[in-house]
Amino acid sequence: MTKQPKPSQPENPSAHRSFHPDEYAPDKGPGRAVSKEEAGNPHGKPVKSRGARGEDQSKGSGAKGMQGLGPRGRSQRPSGTKDASASTGVDPQDPPGKRGRG
Repeated sequence: MTKQPKPSQPENPSAHRSFHPDEYAPDKGPGRAVSKEEAGNPHGKPVKSRGARGEDQSKGSGAKGMQGLGPRGRSQRPSGTKDASASTGVDPQDPPGKRGRG
């Protein structure tokens, strides 16, 4: 069995230009003029976030059928389980509150 030579890659001068913009790219232009509507704070007043912070989310939602098991593993990420009352399926298999932890 003889070795087949590898096909050579065709020359691609644009690849060299793409990775050396300091040599080939033109200088930056003057930019654009900022309109009076955009000057200052164009997006209005800042709005207070209504989402729960991560620290608050880790305390648990208290949703029906959800049980927190506390942090697990080296990362100490929160973990938990849910029983049939938290299921959205057609035929939950275990009665609410009877599922074991773990």
